[in-house]
Amino acid sequence: MTRRQRRKFDRPTLRLGAMAALVVASACAAPILATEVAERKAAVGGGGGEPVQCGVATAEAGGATTFRPWVRTVAAGSGSYRFAVSGPGTEIDQAGDFETAPGRPERLGEVQLAGRPGRYEIAFTVRVAGEDYLCRADAAEL
Repeated sequence: MTRRQRRKFDRPTLRLGAMAALVVASACAAPILATEVAERKAAVGGGGGEPVQCGVATAEAGGATTFRPWVRTVAAGSGSYRFAVSGPGTEIDQAGDFETAPGRPERLGEVQLAGRPGRYEIAFTVRVAGEDYLCRADAAEL
């Protein structure tokens, strides 16, 4: 009969294993951290004391959906935006600059597509004073 031998791990092997576990844990945590940062910078479409508010107003009528991205700032200013819509057979990507008056919403465009809003993915971000804001796709109508 043979006895089963147990392998003893030496220090370099243990260190390498610990480093590998740390790398894997860091890789898994990176997307979570990025989401938390984006949520902290999210500009909720609505009231509040945020310096920048933005969103995408959505309206349905006659079998079509209209998306209207908008931004509102506390102080007069300028910035840039990127608005993208994707869905079945649809790839729309708009970008540009804007200027705002204090407290007044500024519409940044309009896209009308066939079908219900749930068919489409919306990505809308604005940059004001060097800060990026992730805007909600389900904001109220202006």
